[in-house]
Amino acid sequence: MTRTDRTTNRAARLQLRATLDLAHHAVELLRSKEEAMRREQARLEGHADRTERQWRDRCSDATTWLLRARALGASNELSAMLDRPSEPAAITVAWQAAMGIDYPGRVDCTPGAPPALATTATLVPARAAFHAALVAGAQHAAATEALHRVEAEVSNTRRRRRAIDQHLRPRLESQLHKLDLDLDERDRDAAVRTQLAIRSKGSRR
Repeated sequence: MTRTDRTTNRAARLQLRATLDLAHHAVELLRSKEEAMRREQARLEGHADRTERQWRDRCSDATTWLLRARALGASNELSAMLDRPSEPAAITVAWQAAMGIDYPGRVDCTPGAPPALATTATLVPARAAFHAALVAGAQHAAATEALHRVEAEVSNTRRRRRAIDQHLRPRLESQLHKLDLDLDERDRDAAVRTQLAIRSKGSRR
């Protein structure tokens, strides 16, 4: 091997070593991110469970008030409401960011203009109960979407970390090992040739 070849191979080794160091660093960064996202995932799982229970409770309350209103003679008025256009509620979602992803945070829900209800006084608390159920449903939907997004990011981060740790890094380490063996063998061959040349030169004197 010529001096130029050895220099080229040693430069390649330095580059390979630097790439391997970057791979090590990337694995540690991804592991840290995965751990942080798992903590956020656990928090959001608890939040999603709470909002689901609240949503179910509010729906149960709304159903109870609706049955009371119907029992007191509001069925015809409620049926007539279905044929009249109504102003939809406005839902505003405040997005938040963590570890490079965006997901829903706080949810504000403003009901539409309330219809004129006159058959029974129970229609007023029934309307409030349905609005509470709507708010709880919007909060649960946001919590569920946030959880799904974080779960997906955890999965993607884990997949990237494993790809580097279990595939790229072993391949780089194998290439580095083979290059080290090749350089050692060529250095030994060069040393042997140098010794032989020195002995041959000495024997001719």
